[in-house]
Amino acid sequence: MFRKTRVEREKSKIEKRVETLPTSELVGWSETTLYSISRNLSSWQSSKDSFYLEEAKIGAEALLAVVNALHERGASERRF
Repeated sequence: MFRKTRVEREKSKIEKRVETLPTSELVGWSETTLYSISRNLSSWQSSKDSFYLEEAKIGAEALLAVVNALHERGASERRF
C-alpha cells in the first residue's frame, strides 16, 4: 500500500573513518571509547562542567558508529 522510501543521509566523519578500520581495531576502539565516556561522566558529576558532558556525547556518537559498523560486518559475514 504505502512504500517507505529510504533516504540516504551523508555519512559523518566518524562513520567514514570507521569504515576504513579493520574489525580488530574497531573492537579496541570501542573499549577505549567506553572508558572515555565513563571517565567524562564521572568528571561531570564532580565538577558539573558541561564540557565533560559534551565530550561524553561525542564519545557515545563514536561508539554508536563503531557498533553499527560491527553489526553490519557481522550481518554481511553471516550471509555467506
